[in-house]
Amino acid sequence: MTVVRTASLDDLGEMSTVLGDAFYDDPIMTWVFPDAETRPRLLEAMFGFLAEYRYLPETLSTICQDAAALWSRPHTMPDDGFWEQRGGQFSEALEGQVERLGMVSDAISRRHPGDPHRYLLSIGVRSSAQGRGLGGLLMAHTLAEIDAAGECAYLEATSPRSRILYERHGFEVTDQIDIDGCPPMWPMWREARRS
Repeated sequence: MTVVRTASLDDLGEMSTVLGDAFYDDPIMTWVFPDAETRPRLLEAMFGFLAEYRYLPETLSTICQDAAALWSRPHTMPDDGFWEQRGGQFSEALEGQVERLGMVSDAISRRHPGDPHRYLLSIGVRSSAQGRGLGGLLMAHTLAEIDAAGECAYLEATSPRSRILYERHGFEVTDQIDIDGCPPMWPMWREARRS
């Protein structure tokens, strides 16, 4: 039986590896990091940095064997002060390859809703374990908590496949984000409901 639990900084290495592997073929990440040889390393560095400094300290992220999800509340979203302090370190971790990621981040930030909600940055399953329902298991675990609290949830789908998963869990597309040359992304909102 697969056990879902709250992730901590002790899980940083596993989360970085799982999410890096899970997003290797993601349309957006393929555009952000087009070199297939360096992409695994850059994805692990990106997810590791964001998990360590933003998401894991919030204690809302989850992990199970071969799957991980980074969740946050809106008040913990990185602001200008965070990037002023950590931007150079982030750029160094990504070997300076931040231009396209910055374009994606800017487009996402412009669409991010102001209403209170929990935010899913990413959820992923190691490629060798995909198709076993682990992503849905992680999603259902946190959505049960969200429903018990009567909260809304928000995310951006980065592929048609992930969009379908999120729609099955009650998220609805609110818009489409288009960046020149980049595949589309879909902001998705889930209204509060009581379990």
